[in-house]
Amino acid sequence: MRLRRRLAALVVGVAALLPGTVAVPAHALPPDIVPAVGVDTGRFKLPIGCTISLAGIPVFYLPTDVDVQGVAPVQLGPGQEFWLKQGSGSITFPSWLTSLAPILGLTSADARVTNLSIGAANATPETINIAEGDPFEIDDIPIEAGQPLKVGLPLEGTFDVGPYTAPNGGAVTFKFDGAVAEVDLNSSAGFSLPIKADCKATKGNALLRVAVGGPAGQPPAKIQGAPLDFPEPDSNEVVGIINAPYECSLGGTPLDVGIAVGGNFPLSMRRGSSFSFTDASGALTIPAETVNKLIDMGYTSASGEVTKLDLYVEGGSPAVDNVAEGGIEIPNVRLVRDQKIVLSLPADGTLTAGPYAANAGAKSVAVSMGDAAATFTFNGSTRATATCETPSPKVYLVDTPVT
Repeated sequence: MRLRRRLAALVVGVAALLPGTVAVPAHALPPDIVPAVGVDTGRFKLPIGCTISLAGIPVFYLPTDVDVQGVAPVQLGPGQEFWLKQGSGSITFPSWLTSLAPILGLTSADARVTNLSIGAANATPETINIAEGDPFEIDDIPIEAGQPLKVGLPLEGTFDVGPYTAPNGGAVTFKFDGAVAEVDLNSSAGFSLPIKADCKATKGNALLRVAVGGPAGQPPAKIQGAPLDFPEPDSNEVVGIINAPYECSLGGTPLDVGIAVGGNFPLSMRRGSSFSFTDASGALTIPAETVNKLIDMGYTSASGEVTKLDLYVEGGSPAVDNVAEGGIEIPNVRLVRDQKIVLSLPADGTLTAGPYAANAGAKSVAVSMGDAAATFTFNGSTRATATCETPSPKVYLVDTPVT
């Protein structure tokens, strides 16, 4: 009975250990949640496992999930400094864990998170512990028997991770590299039980892949003020929106636009399986500068149809997936000087993206944005075709490890 009580206390106490909590819709992508061109917003629910130690001796292992969200650039230049911004996270433990608390009269917990490490593979440094030298301290966390317990960091606001420096080429992959917490479990009887929790990812650990390319000497990528209002994803899932920059040609005239894709997709997949984006939808961003160009060409309104939006699949099949096959209507809009336009595509409903199956021997399945094309009608009568080349460097939607 004494061992059972001690283990019960350890299980309940691990709830005090990790980052804090702080929607993509099931239909059209609302313009007000679409980030700026070149920005990636996402929320990840990554399976982790925590080893619980007492007096330096491992006594318990608890599988659970860490819920983290943040903002990052969709592309990087060689040697460019960059950050993961607007970060926050949480962990929620089920009510059956807290129902054990009365065995020892546990009423609250005090925690010191000494390690909360976010990695950026191939960058310098490859990992940053944002708690190093200044641990997160959370006191008087209430333990309510029979109630789910959600604890997170930071207590107020958000955290930033960086700076990292991009390599000269290739890609950078964001990862959750672990968390360590020292927890004092407080009893109504006046004693405390100190434990330590060490948590690591248990499945694929690729939160986000960012390609590196283009000219060197680009300014630091520190993104602020991006919309972050995602519902909590399922375990082993990410929900996010990526707004990719495109250089297009409209009858020979170069124009810059943004094409966004949002949805839910897995953080890892089993060998022999496949996955699709769920609740997938998109948006077209026409920046103010492009609107002004169109007005200078004599246009006051525009409508049309997206006829092509290829997704390229590395390590899986099909190799190319045109998610705009059959056409996606672009509703008629008025062009107003110095005002950007954000249009949901489709205006209602969802896109079909997938399924994508892993190739034999593939270690991951990565999906990136490809070529795009659209037909436009300006001023109700003038027709023109726009073609848009694959972004360079690539813009990845997901890099899913095969386990």
